[in-house]
Amino acid sequence: MGNGTAMINQEFFHRRNVTLVTLISAYFIIQITINSFIEGIASIFPPAFLFAGFYLIVILLLHKKVNPKLTMYVLVSFMYIYFYVLLTDSPYLVNYLFMWLALPLSAIYQNIRVVLVAGVASILLTVYSYIYLHQEIFPNVGKEDFVYLILFGIFITSFLVLFIQKVRQANGKLQEIAYRDPLTGAANRLLLKEKFNQLKDENASSIAMLFIDLNGFKSVNDTYGHEVGDRLLEMVVARIDGVLRGTDLLCRLGGDEFVILLSNVNRPVPEAIATRIHHALEEPMEIDEQLVHVTASIGGSFTTEVMQADLETMIREADKAMYQAKGK
Repeated sequence: MGNGTAMINQEFFHRRNVTLVTLISAYFIIQITINSFIEGIASIFPPAFLFAGFYLIVILLLHKKVNPKLTMYVLVSFMYIYFYVLLTDSPYLVNYLFMWLALPLSAIYQNIRVVLVAGVASILLTVYSYIYLHQEIFPNVGKEDFVYLILFGIFITSFLVLFIQKVRQANGKLQEIAYRDPLTGAANRLLLKEKFNQLKDENASSIAMLFIDLNGFKSVNDTYGHEVGDRLLEMVVARIDGVLRGTDLLCRLGGDEFVILLSNVNRPVPEAIATRIHHALEEPMEIDEQLVHVTASIGGSFTTEVMQADLETMIREADKAMYQAKGK
């Protein structure tokens, strides 16, 4: 069940990378416009050449959707390399102040490690600026005041780390509500749709769907009550999830109906997983000292035409195959 969330996290980082590149581009355009107006077009070089090189590399990474987390670290590293070159070439207080914008900008990822990297980089650039560019940037700052610049960096970094922890806790709860069935913890239709679309975006080699309907579940509800029925569903999900691969996604459609989304498999794999599910449900389940037994009817659909695949169509095809299996 964790794979669907992992894929969504990858998309989250990709979107944040795009957002950060957009913000950086806007900043750079404003900066070179002001500098060109005040000091002439020559004043923006050589940092502009460096920015152009970095920009092309990042755009390529985004276009190819290279590992979004790796792209995140590359992007943040490029920011600080650029500010190092900018401060060395144009050691002005305004450029030093702009350098500190990179720290809160890195917080858009809600990733503690990258904020710590940005915090350390900001402090190191502050030390570098104070030692080597003191007269240009800090002519009136004495050694006794320098410690406050360092404390400022530590405070901002600590604040952002604490803020991210709180945001991630809240987001985690919201994500569970948004993407998970509240009873069983299986994925819901929204997460199923997200992962299905992501597989299409990544041009998976194949997509398969298994439709599962529990046999005898209604009689369990009628005989033992809905509370036992709910606990039975939880146990069924745990057993099914135990035989799935890490890349498979188990989703509860409603009632006692489930689907499993598989990707990058050949035709025998869904059949093998269906067999494992049948074996997993063979043993009765003990609930309130009652032995409860259910079986499952399973049907499937499969396609290698991933770009033309439609989620609802594949569910209907798997549902139809399930009813054929139930009839047998």
